[in-house]
Amino acid sequence: MTSFTSQGRTGAEKTVTTHMNREQAITEAFVSLTDTVADDVDPLTLLRRLVDHCVRLSDMDAAGVMLVSARGRLQSAVVTEERVEITEMFQAQADEGPCVDAYTTGAPVHAADLTAHEDRWPVFTPLALAAGFSAVHSLPLRLRGQPLGALNLLARTPTPLTGQDVRLLEALAGTATTSVLTWSSEPLRPYDIVTRTQAALSVKAVLDTACGMLAATAAISPAEAGHRLRAYARLRHQRPSEVADALVRRALSPRTVLAPPP
Repeated sequence: MTSFTSQGRTGAEKTVTTHMNREQAITEAFVSLTDTVADDVDPLTLLRRLVDHCVRLSDMDAAGVMLVSARGRLQSAVVTEERVEITEMFQAQADEGPCVDAYTTGAPVHAADLTAHEDRWPVFTPLALAAGFSAVHSLPLRLRGQPLGALNLLARTPTPLTGQDVRLLEALAGTATTSVLTWSSEPLRPYDIVTRTQAALSVKAVLDTACGMLAATAAISPAEAGHRLRAYARLRHQRPSEVADALVRRALSPRTVLAPPP
């Protein structure tokens, strides 16, 4: 089990005094959660950053992440304080609680005041209250529809989460989940960096060619052509690069892409 100390509500990192400071903190959080190539980064480091940012950017006092094992059991991965790990162990052993429900249903679970949920979680609720937590919110961790675990957010007093808070925390969790599952233990070599850079430039060339084809067909600007191409890709849940490649290979007609959506 990996844990670290959080400064809590009164800590210097928790205090965000201006809108600009908060915006900067949010930006820094997303940047740190996408850093998968630094020498000192591994999956647990990314998850530790996630729970740290969640506490710092919300009214929650503590946080933790539970991941599903190969046997299909939820296990505690990282926590901001030991009492969170205790509540997660309770949930796993009793097979009940906000985290279990979020993982099972794939939907957020909110218990802003745990005392109102004793009938729902008769084993978990009194144990969580005894551990010093009066509110628990759990957000599912998923990637491409596959459940991976849940993010637990806890407060010492009854505390709701606003819709804006939930959207931010879900975005942070989604970013961290993607980073964890794309992390590689093999460091990038100079050749790898050159190769990936060239791949990005190659994709750009194909996109430019495809946009030129659309622009010529419809007598529109390249910028408008790019907008139409991305809209077509978005409606069909495809990457713009895939649509561009199909256009360049003549496997897709420009008029098909330019046609009004159904």
